[in-house]
Amino acid sequence: MPSGMKSMCGIDCTHCQTFRATLSNDDGIRKEVQAYYKEIGIDIAINDLCCHGCRSDRQMPACAGCPYRRCGKEKGLTCCDECGGYPCESLRWYTENYIKPSIGRIIIPK
Repeated sequence: MPSGMKSMCGIDCTHCQTFRATLSNDDGIRKEVQAYYKEIGIDIAINDLCCHGCRSDRQMPACAGCPYRRCGKEKGLTCCDECGGYPCESLRWYTENYIKPSIGRIIIPK
């Protein structure tokens, strides 16, 4: 597994469960991720839970329209932390609610 694949918002992609499921082709992890997204109102087919990282051409549907990725690209940044307004209120909220800061992992409640 590659190390240090930093997404636009600062998450280490190697800690993202969808990314990990893609690399290991693990449907068990995909089912956990699918259940999490269903809990928050996003229905994603298990076949769509495939992501090769934020900077690739293949993200899962829930991340394809990521506002942080779009904003960073518009500003010519490689990561949000290069922005003078970092962290913006939206990114701060997202991080506080969905990221486990100590490991940069997207939180998937059990």
